[in-house]
Amino acid sequence: MSIATTAATGDELATLKAMRDKLAADMDEAPPAVVAQISGRLEAVLKRITELGGAQEATLDDVLAERRKLRAVNGGTA
Repeated sequence: MSIATTAATGDELATLKAMRDKLAADMDEAPPAVVAQISGRLEAVLKRITELGGAQEATLDDVLAERRKLRAVNGGTA
């Protein structure tokens, strides 16, 4: 489900999680000069997820570990 579709549901936590996933994916593909900007946005989204009670899956390390795992499974294309 896209971020726009998720946001249209009005579910803030689900929207933030979709944003988190998109930011993490973008960070994996971003040029080094842009990584710091994306990282800052990702940290802010993770903090908001934690505030809304989704902390159990909201750590930056967990998100990045999941992205690395997906890349390994997909042959570096995730």
